[in-house]
Amino acid sequence: METVKNSKEAGVDFVRLSLWKPRTKPGFEGIGEAGIDWVVEAANMGINPGVEPLIPEHAVKVAEAVLTRAPKAKLLLWIGARNQNHLIQREIAKIAAQDDRIYLMVKNQVWSNEKHWEGIVEHVLEAGVKESRLLLCHRGFAPSGANPEGYRNVPDYEMTLRMKEKTKLPMIFDPSHTGGSVEKVFKITEEAAEHAFDGYIVEVHPNPKTALTDQHQQLTWKEFHKLLKLLYNKRKNNVI
Repeated sequence: METVKNSKEAGVDFVRLSLWKPRTKPGFEGIGEAGIDWVVEAANMGINPGVEPLIPEHAVKVAEAVLTRAPKAKLLLWIGARNQNHLIQREIAKIAAQDDRIYLMVKNQVWSNEKHWEGIVEHVLEAGVKESRLLLCHRGFAPSGANPEGYRNVPDYEMTLRMKEKTKLPMIFDPSHTGGSVEKVFKITEEAAEHAFDGYIVEVHPNPKTALTDQHQQLTWKEFHKLLKLLYNKRKNNVI
């Protein structure tokens, strides 16, 4: 609720309030279905929630709750980097396609392959999602070669902008999962701002030291406002 309050004050429209957390290794996997009431409460406070469903049943439960109990809210579902089963991708997309208040975001897969990323987009479009409610997100690729900056995931701006041009879809950037630390989140955001991204998804926490996942890359609200200022200055100078 503190995150929701701070997000409203910052003018943020959609907020990641995910209930399920896919993990590389065993650990905290989110609070699951028990948190749906919190998502609905946030939606009724004027925040549009974003949730990553791992299976279609997750998407059904969240969509039913938000659409029926928060009549003014929009809902963002997204297909994450680890969810690479095309059958599940299509089923989640079918759920998103059922209501104009639901938007779908597609992140790139973990490994670098432009054709595969295109395939995800084709699968969800085939499932009936309107292009006007579909957006893409670049979260970098798992390092497999040169990574002089030591980023958690390595961005490929050229591929990303080709995807944006080919699909004609909005493309946002995730500096949190590419940077991997607060310092590198700032560094990579400034780097990404030189390119034609349509928005950013940034991890923020009221007290990152107590976060149950990804502590090192989560910004405080003070740091988030500093990041916004950096982006606004870039825009003012006609860089973005």
